[in-house]
Amino acid sequence: MIRKIIQIDEEKCNGCGACAEACHEGAIGMVNGKAKLLRDDYCDGLGDCLPTCPTGAISFVEREAAAYDEKAVQENMRKKNGMNSPSVGVHADCPGSRMQRIQHSQESALSAPMQAESQLTQWPCQIKLVPVGAPYFEGAKLLIAADCSAYAYARMHEDF
Repeated sequence: MIRKIIQIDEEKCNGCGACAEACHEGAIGMVNGKAKLLRDDYCDGLGDCLPTCPTGAISFVEREAAAYDEKAVQENMRKKNGMNSPSVGVHADCPGSRMQRIQHSQESALSAPMQAESQLTQWPCQIKLVPVGAPYFEGAKLLIAADCSAYAYARMHEDF
């Protein structure tokens, strides 16, 4: 199938490994000191790796590639993490994916009135990680953005 997938320019790659670390699916690995797309079917085509590359070695291309296989990715992550339970998902071990409410104190808002404070009230905010039955969705209006970093922006609610 022809689909959007990442491409890594080995000439530009400095071997830092930031993209491999950013790839939640394990599609990118380090081979002989350079980043390499290890498996097409592990690449979801969302590009979490792109902004982490300091040299601009990663880009999107449309080409013949195996379809993204979420089940294969989950199985690989279970094996990699030494977990055999089928209920363990790709993000189960990531501390950043744990559901939590964020309480902002009134004191911090009063002590620094000129300094903006994030209005984020729950985490995670990446829709792929958020439990659909989370209590903070009840009656909520959702803004779906391309990247969760936008929600950490202190004036997100005022500006957007």
